[in-house]
Amino acid sequence: MTVVLCLGVLVGYALGAFLTARSVFRRCRAAYLAGRTGSGGAHTVGAFERQERQQAEAVALSAGALWPAAVPLLLLRRAVAALVLARPDGRVRPEPGEVAERIDDLERALGVGRYAAPPRTVPTRMPGRDGGRRATELPTTRRTS
Repeated sequence: MTVVLCLGVLVGYALGAFLTARSVFRRCRAAYLAGRTGSGGAHTVGAFERQERQQAEAVALSAGALWPAAVPLLLLRRAVAALVLARPDGRVRPEPGEVAERIDDLERALGVGRYAAPPRTVPTRMPGRDGGRRATELPTTRRTS
């Protein structure tokens, strides 16, 4: 009787691990194909197979092995993300117009970019033995008292 109970627990754990891993892999694949992963480029099945499959498999196997903890987290994913990751509601990135306006404000405040002062014209001298400087302008190591 004890052996049957132990086998039942092992089979139940393995079945839970298999179903959890399969579900997590499907979610990772669907998120990549929908373009929700933040990676650039084409989101095709071929690109997923080349670039993301190994990562998705590793995450799925980890979630499958730890399915007693992973299943509640998967079911409460949005609440856990809001509490643990402290992500704000709404958009994460500012609009391009807001970024351009902020850059313009910073350039104006710092006096760079199109707000920079025009370069001053400095008369140039022909370099001579003293580098184009007069004798009174040359640095000296002699102390004057």
